[in-house]
Amino acid sequence: MKILFLTRVPMTASTFIFPFAKRLRERGHQVEFAFGPGEGVKEIEASGFPFTMLPMDKKSSSVGNIRVINELSKTLKDGHYDIVHTYTPVIGVYGRLAAFKAKTPVVIHSVLGSLLAPGVPFLHRVFYFVSELATSRMVDLFITLNDADARAMVKYKLASSDRVVSMRYEYGVDLSRFDPDKIDMIHLGELRKEHRLNDDVPVIGYVGRMIGAKGILELFEAYRRIRAKGIRAKLVYLGDILSSDKDSSSVELLKALVKTSGFEDDVVFFGLQKNVPLYLSLMDVVVLPSHYEGFPRIPVEAGAMRKPSVCTAVAGVEVAVDEGETGFIVPIKDPKRLAEAIEKIITNPALSRTMGNKARARVVELFDQNKIVDEQVRIYQEFFMKKKSGATYTI
Repeated sequence: MKILFLTRVPMTASTFIFPFAKRLRERGHQVEFAFGPGEGVKEIEASGFPFTMLPMDKKSSSVGNIRVINELSKTLKDGHYDIVHTYTPVIGVYGRLAAFKAKTPVVIHSVLGSLLAPGVPFLHRVFYFVSELATSRMVDLFITLNDADARAMVKYKLASSDRVVSMRYEYGVDLSRFDPDKIDMIHLGELRKEHRLNDDVPVIGYVGRMIGAKGILELFEAYRRIRAKGIRAKLVYLGDILSSDKDSSSVELLKALVKTSGFEDDVVFFGLQKNVPLYLSLMDVVVLPSHYEGFPRIPVEAGAMRKPSVCTAVAGVEVAVDEGETGFIVPIKDPKRLAEAIEKIITNPALSRTMGNKARARVVELFDQNKIVDEQVRIYQEFFMKKKSGATYTI
């Protein structure tokens, strides 16, 4: 069987889809990717997966949209794919229209965060709802990352219940890579020394894209509240804006606020780094202050490294974080509550250790990447067994 995974940027493929794609390839299926320009192309090339670069840019226009759909439709026709599996809202719509035009037999869409969720800007919600309402019938199967998104799809009649599968643990963790016992302690010590991160001063950490919707400004406000109480702490940001991100002003504003705050020496911007487990090891608590998510992956990776988390109440967070046991969940866009939760952890080393140990155990039990890839394959199998068509597919 020939499968095309369609994403907005290469990094979505290399970060989220690779384990599943590799398993399908091991089983003898042809797997390819298509995406617009962006970070992550080298990883795709190194993997050996064939890929198509689509003519996409950050500025969408009617002419540009039609060009992408036509190019994608040609790719689907020429490639004779059995399945096109799309990710993210905009590229999902492009993929459906192109697949309809190319008469691709099966369209599957993974919902990486419903834009109907709380915290999403109003205009984004309108676009999402209208586009889904117009094209959702072109999709054979929706896979959501949490039960709330699955219920919303059915409630708003975007899909019937038999066309929606909620996979609460779609994105697992490579436990051989995210293993605190395998960290190079010499390298870790060098990083601490370079950035003046002392063992006796707790480190509050953020991992993710440096855009406003991820809550980077609320996190700094929470940090200022903590420091106003006379509590010593460092704040580190691991990540950057991507070439596909439209919001470049939030990180500029953040850096300006840091510069005038009096805490410039205590806030570190690491930028994008490949060795995420190493940088997580520097942190005493990992904070995800997002306005919305499909599934909050970062607290799971933090948990694998025995780090507790403080997260906003985005979709799927109740799966990623066991409230009060492996971390805390606070309201969205509430720096005061965010600061209070962070403070509880960084001022109580015993609590931090206990939460971290519980988090690691929970990730090992629920988020082992190998088990989750098996579950993804099972969903594909069950779907094709139930699909009422003359074609016979096996995964």
